[in-house]
Amino acid sequence: MKKTIALAAVVAAAGLANADTLVIDVSGAQSWGFQGDAMNEVMNVLVGAGASITNIAWDVNMTTVSPSWADENTMGFNGLEVVQPAPGDTNTVSNANYAGSQGSGLVMDGTGMLSIEFYEVGFDDIAGGVDSFYEAGSTVTLSGTGFVPTPGSLAVLGLGGLVAGRRRR
Repeated sequence: MKKTIALAAVVAAAGLANADTLVIDVSGAQSWGFQGDAMNEVMNVLVGAGASITNIAWDVNMTTVSPSWADENTMGFNGLEVVQPAPGDTNTVSNANYAGSQGSGLVMDGTGMLSIEFYEVGFDDIAGGVDSFYEAGSTVTLSGTGFVPTPGSLAVLGLGGLVAGRRRR
């Protein structure tokens, strides 16, 4: 019995300690204009108060609306860090895949919220219209420390508690 509870505690602690990767589905996100444009899509993600992001990786399938180019598509993280998934690709693209990563030094404030704005740099080729968007299966992966456990991790911890309680009876 004591071994079961001790094992559950170790698994729970390991689950919380390893809550350092967060995958965000950005499928369907659109960019409309320059940074701060009211039409741009902004995603707010709870990462965790005081969490530190050390790496931002992306694996996105992008489509641009002609005459927009792929290298104009940009993601801004809390207005401080910028990711351009397709640097140097001066083409209009359809469902083109771009993957990469870059180091980060973002630290979340007391709210723990990360704001990701999708916008254009260089040119806003289609004023008042969508310049580019991410197709299905597009993700951004954050790595770091202090992330809030995902609901799936918490469910596993709950199941562990149920099993421990069941064995006790």
